[in-house]
Parts: sequence; structure tokens; C-alpha cells
Amino acid sequence: MRRILFAVILVMACATGAAAGSYEDAKFIYDRYDYTKAARLFRPLAEQGDAKAQFTLGMMYEKGQGTRRNYQTAMKYYRQAAEQGHADSQNKLGLLYEKGRGVQENVRLAYMWYYVAAETLSGDDGKTAMKRRDIVASRMTAAQIGKAQGMARR
Repeated sequence: MRRILFAVILVMACATGAAAGSYEDAKFIYDRYDYTKAARLFRPLAEQGDAKAQFTLGMMYEKGQGTRRNYQTAMKYYRQAAEQGHADSQNKLGLLYEKGRGVQENVRLAYMWYYVAAETLSGDDGKTAMKRRDIVASRMTAAQIGKAQGMARR
């Protein structure tokens, strides 16, 4: 009887661990172009606060990979990751606000997110974020830039 109980507990523990998965498992499936399964694996990780999973799931919603294209949901996941310091998500938010892709165009928020991304990213990615920030700044007043910089510092 003890052996049977032990076997049942062991099987349940293995099944629970397999269901949770890891970012690497989900990324492996994503890289194999099984986007529907990848989205199912990334979603619980994103809901648990994994910034990389939030970013990837945001991209999937933005592109409609394994999910129905939904810019609002993409923004939700990008914002969650960006608020944890995920620089690529910060950059994506800047781009979405700059171009008005699925959200209302907002140069102040675009500038703010590019500003934060430029401070976080290094190399070519950081330079690109600075260039985008400067392009957005050319469409803003000095007062708007000052407000956006203040928001970014907070």
C-alpha cells in the first residue's frame, strides 16, 4: 500500500513540474515555431512575474503568433516587464507609443520609455534607443520634454 501511495505522489509531482515548465522550455518550443504551445507555456510564467516571458508573450500578442493579435494585451505584458527594468520591453513601449500601433500615439510616453531604455541598454541597442528618443523629441515642446524626463527619472 505504501508503494502505491508513493508511486501516486511521485507521478503527481512529476506532472505538476512538467506543467509549470521553465522559460527555457517555452523558448525551445517557440524557436521550433510551435507558437500556440509556446504561448501556453509562456503565459503562466508571465503571470508569475517572469520579465523575459512577459516580453516574449507581449511580442507574440503584437505579432499574432500563437495568439490572436491584440495590441492592448501586448502593451500589458510589455509594461509589466518594463516596470521590472526589462530594457527591450521599455524600447518596445516607446515604439508603440511613438507609432500609435494599437494604442493612442503619445510622444511624451514614447520619449519617456525611450529615455529609460537608452539608460539601460548598451552598445548599438542603447544608441538606437537614444536616436528614437531624439526623433520623438523633435516633435515635442521643451515643456513636454521636461515632463517626460521627470516621468522617466521617477
